[in-house]
Amino acid sequence: MNVADTERMCSLLRDSGMEAAEAVEQADLILINGCSVRDKAVHKAVSTLGTYQDFVTAGRKPLLGLGGCVGQMEKGTIFRRAPYLDFVFGPDAIDQIPEIVSRVQQGERHSVYADFDRRDDYSTETRALPGQAQAFVNIMKGCDKYCTYCIVPFTRGREKSRTISEVLDDLAKLVGQGVREVTLLGQNVNSFGKGNPNKLGLEPRALVGPIGRVGPEEGEETFPMLLRAMDADPRLAELKRIRFTSSHPLDFSDQLLECYAPPSEGGVARLAPHLHLPVQSGSDRVLSKMGRKHKIESYIAQMDRLKALNPDVGLGTDLIVGFPTETEEEFEETLKLLDRVQYDTVFAFAYSPRPGTRAAKLPDDVPDEVKNRRLNQLLAHQKLISERRYAERVGRRYEVLVEGSAKNDLMLREGESRGLRVWTGRTGCNRVVNFRAGAPRSLTGRFLEVEITDSSPIALTGNLLSDVSEGSSA
Repeated sequence: MNVADTERMCSLLRDSGMEAAEAVEQADLILINGCSVRDKAVHKAVSTLGTYQDFVTAGRKPLLGLGGCVGQMEKGTIFRRAPYLDFVFGPDAIDQIPEIVSRVQQGERHSVYADFDRRDDYSTETRALPGQAQAFVNIMKGCDKYCTYCIVPFTRGREKSRTISEVLDDLAKLVGQGVREVTLLGQNVNSFGKGNPNKLGLEPRALVGPIGRVGPEEGEETFPMLLRAMDADPRLAELKRIRFTSSHPLDFSDQLLECYAPPSEGGVARLAPHLHLPVQSGSDRVLSKMGRKHKIESYIAQMDRLKALNPDVGLGTDLIVGFPTETEEEFEETLKLLDRVQYDTVFAFAYSPRPGTRAAKLPDDVPDEVKNRRLNQLLAHQKLISERRYAERVGRRYEVLVEGSAKNDLMLREGESRGLRVWTGRTGCNRVVNFRAGAPRSLTGRFLEVEITDSSPIALTGNLLSDVSEGSSA
C-alpha cells in the first residue's frame, strides 16, 4: 500500500510538471513516505528525516515533506524535533500533494495536512507508472477491526470502498496501458463493498464463514463479487493475474475460498494461487488479548479447505511474538501452527507498543531479550519449513512474470557472463524465481515458462524454456 501511495505521489507531481530526480543530490523536493505499523518503521522514517537536517545541494536546501501514516500520527508535533521540516501530510492528503508543494514553494512552512476524508464514499483513479506490467490498485481504505495492538485505524480511518463499476473501469484503463497483473489493496479487502448497494445484482449476495455471516450486509457489494466481475469483464481479457492484500481471518468467507477452486469447478480463472492471511499468533488466549476474535481451529480449517481446493497455493502470514502476557507455552503454540499450516513465507515481528492503542495500556511484560530470542527461534523454525516447501518445486515448470534483473550475478558461471543476465520474477503462487537469459533485450514484464532446477529457503532457480507472452521458445 505504501508503494502504491508513493507511485501515486510521483504520478501526480509528474502531471504538475515535476520530474523524478535520479539522485537525492539533484532533488528540489524530498518526500519521506513513512509507515507506523511497527515502532521500528517509525524510527526509520524519523531517522531518515534527520539525515536531511543540514542537507544542501547546489547551494540550496530542497523542500522536505513527511507523509504517510507517520505524518498522520505525528502531525505538528514533529516540528519540535525537526524544525527544518517544511510540511507534513497524511494518506488522505495525497491527492492534494501538487497543491501542497505549490504552497510550500510560495513560502508556506510548517503546514500540516492530516485531516481525514469525511465523505462516506471512496473514489479514486489508479496512477500506475508508465511501462509497468504490474499495478497496485486501491479498492478500499481504512479498517474497522481495531485490533488492540494496531495503529492503522487511527492513521487510515474507517472502512470505505470504491464501487465495483469504478474498479472495473479503472482496471480496463490499466490493461489498455499494458498492465497484466494487478494487486488489489485494502487494509481488509474481505470487507470490500461495505455500504455500496449491489445495484448490478451480482453474486454471491451473502457471505458466510466459521462465525456465520461475515463481510458487508446482504444487498451490498462484496469482494468475491468483484473478483468474479473481473473474471467476466471482456475488457480485462488480457489481464493474466489477480492478487490481493491484506485479509483478516474473521471475514475470510467460504465464498472467497471458492474463488480459489479450478475454473472448471467454479473458481476465478485469473486469481493467483496465493494467499497472505495474517494470523498473528497460534494461541487463542493471545488472539483474544489482541482483539482478533478468530480462533486457531477455524483458521486451520480454512487453510485445509483452501489447500484441498488448490494444492499448489502459496501461503503466507504475519506473526507477532512477545505480545503482553504471552507465555513460553503460547509461543510454542505458534511454532506448532507453522508446522500444521506449512507456510511458504512468514513476516514475523517482536511486539512493540503503538501509542494510542489499547495494547499500549497493557504492561509490556515480555523482556526484550525474550522477544528477540522468540523471534529468532520462530524465523529459524520457518526457514526449515520454507526450505522444504521450496525444494518440493524442483523439477516442475512455472509461468513466471519477470520483475527485472536480479540484484547479483551469482548464478552466472565462470566464463558465461558475456551476453547473459540473471533475471528475477514470481510464479502465480508468489515464489521468487531466478534464471539466466540472454541480455540483448529486456524481459521485464514478460510471462516466461521456467523449469525449476534448484531451490533455497527464499527462492527458486530455473532454466528459461519459453516466452508465454509471445508463445515462442526462448
